[in-house]
Amino acid sequence: MRLFRGARRRRLLDESLLDDEAWSWLVGEHPFLEGLDSDELARLRELTTLFMREKTFEAAEGLALEDHMPAVISLQAALPVLNLGLDAYAKWKTVVVVPRSFHQEHREVDPDGIVREWTELDLGESWDDGPVVLSWEDVEASGWGDGFNVVVHEAAHRLDLLDGAVNGRPALHAEMDPEEWKSVFTAAYRDLEERVRRRRRTSLDPYALENPGEFFAVASEAFFEIPQLLAEVYPQVYRQLAAFYRQDPLVRKGSR
Repeated sequence: MRLFRGARRRRLLDESLLDDEAWSWLVGEHPFLEGLDSDELARLRELTTLFMREKTFEAAEGLALEDHMPAVISLQAALPVLNLGLDAYAKWKTVVVVPRSFHQEHREVDPDGIVREWTELDLGESWDDGPVVLSWEDVEASGWGDGFNVVVHEAAHRLDLLDGAVNGRPALHAEMDPEEWKSVFTAAYRDLEERVRRRRRTSLDPYALENPGEFFAVASEAFFEIPQLLAEVYPQVYRQLAAFYRQDPLVRKGSR
């Protein structure tokens, strides 16, 4: 199966690799790619092409899906798996694009069996065995190097799910220590709670405090968008994410 998939992907790249003009435009529209070398950009171009060809893109709520939209989403989704490979998204089949943020009903049962229900404005939504829903308005606002990236956020949820649950700890590489991961992220979570309680400025969106899964997703946004700030405030979180994603944005941006 792996050999067949590899051959199919090579054929896809031979037949439909994003052309030079389209790729140049895409890279220019995403300042958070600054510092990627020619080899990394070439691999990112291939991953972007494959994501766009292998996933199903659908529009909803009256949005017309224009040609460039899947390419923009695919590039932003490809960066987190640049050194992990596209198979990390094997269970992610469909992307549904809606015009703007949307109200979503949520339901949560705590360990004591108490049910909490609420409605909130969402920019994206990732279903465990279903599609990822993305607000196009917020996709366009992503990738500018300001700390916000709805595609990376939802992609992080998909990666988090690889061990069977969205709990803030994805399936770690063999050389990584799960206890160290837990200790580092727990300490950072508590620190952010204290900063928010004291109304101090934070480099992470307080939405990270919704639960450990959201903390991982928000921290992943910061890792790719504002690595310098993340490393300054939560250096150990930065190191854990660098080990997991097998990337070091600070090095490629010349900040180390």
